[in-house]
Amino acid sequence: MAKTPEPNLNILLDPSGRIEWVNKNTAILIVHGIGNQLPMETLDLFGRGLIGQYNKAFGDQLTVSHELVAKPDDSGGVWFDNVLRMHKTGSDYYIDLYEYYWANYSQDVASWKDVNTWLQGMVKGAAKFYKKNKFIGEQYKYKSPFFDSKTGRFKAFSYWFFLVFTSQIFLIASSLWKLVIWALSLIPVFGKLADSLAQSLADSELHDLLNVISEISVYNVFDPKSKFYNSRRKILDGAVKAITFLIERPADDKPGLNIQTADKELYYPSVIIAGHSLGAEITYDAINKINLSIKMGQIKNYDNEGICKFKNNNHISSQLNGFITFGCPLDKTVFFLRENVPDSKYIWQQFLDNYHEFKLRDLDFDNNFDSNKEYVKASCGLKPMLDDIQWRNYYDHKDYISGGLDFYTKLTNIDCRFKASTFSFTHDYYWDCDDLYKDIICNFLV
Repeated sequence: MAKTPEPNLNILLDPSGRIEWVNKNTAILIVHGIGNQLPMETLDLFGRGLIGQYNKAFGDQLTVSHELVAKPDDSGGVWFDNVLRMHKTGSDYYIDLYEYYWANYSQDVASWKDVNTWLQGMVKGAAKFYKKNKFIGEQYKYKSPFFDSKTGRFKAFSYWFFLVFTSQIFLIASSLWKLVIWALSLIPVFGKLADSLAQSLADSELHDLLNVISEISVYNVFDPKSKFYNSRRKILDGAVKAITFLIERPADDKPGLNIQTADKELYYPSVIIAGHSLGAEITYDAINKINLSIKMGQIKNYDNEGICKFKNNNHISSQLNGFITFGCPLDKTVFFLRENVPDSKYIWQQFLDNYHEFKLRDLDFDNNFDSNKEYVKASCGLKPMLDDIQWRNYYDHKDYISGGLDFYTKLTNIDCRFKASTFSFTHDYYWDCDDLYKDIICNFLV
């Protein structure tokens, strides 16, 4: 039987498809990933990609403006968010592009020693998990280099070597560079100058590298006792607040109008979330928290069944209706960074699953009746309210951080198949991919 080809951008994108303008006011929240990011940099990248496609379709009918939106801050004051607005002449509707910037919460939080300690803990936890669940290789032997592609046998040594090598390489690099600097300092006359310049360069480059690497370790902690946990909470809480603002904003938000709740309309009838790299993981977690907040009555214009109290009484999934991920590591998070719980602690495991249920496939390697004879199923009143959100995940085979998402349901995985050399790393190629923006427009902005 012929193998079904993987969905890819060239196949899914209709070259003859026309770009249409939105039929409702739409907000897009873009969330950056790892890297030395600056505020508004991600908004600029994503914004230029959309503008480029709309310009081809509408030319001088497209207008772009810089808007300021007042938001409450944590101290009771107000700060101003920068928003890129796109509008088409002759239409009553516009697209507002927001950015959630979180890199300041992870900056200078971890040292090389902290990162190494975290990696060592990851090695031990993941090794224990795979030892207990060797059968996973039979199901996912084509998805990971740590399983034999023919037999599904778990490659214990390759796995151990990779993780241990990864956990040590940065400390080794730092030590070697210090050795180079020491050697330079021995050069007569010019030694001290060379030493000073090299040390300055080393401090700058290693500092930037450390912050990039530590972003992953700072966010992927689960122990409240960890020194990173507070930073993780700030990153996630900030994402939840950014999404909640867009969901809750009423169309008539001017003071003194005194419009009854049932007569109000949403400022953004359509809200779309887009996350790159680690930003995809952050937004995924934030959507889970939004689901919990609705059930617990914490989203002020929705009841706990997800029905809007405003005019038309639509369900939350008709407003929060799009999730875009690219360069997304969520499948690797399940494999390498998931919170491991012993089979005996089946209540703990069920609580975790209930908290993180957004489109998550039933994981057959979780605690269950097969793995634990004492297992008792606990009922739960939480229910997924956002599973009808359209989710498109863009990845590339030479982007080793991303991949197709097999542990999630009701989504479309799209292989971008970037044209790149053998040793390329395509994690940042998405920003410059015209077809990606056209696919986004044709599927989300209609």
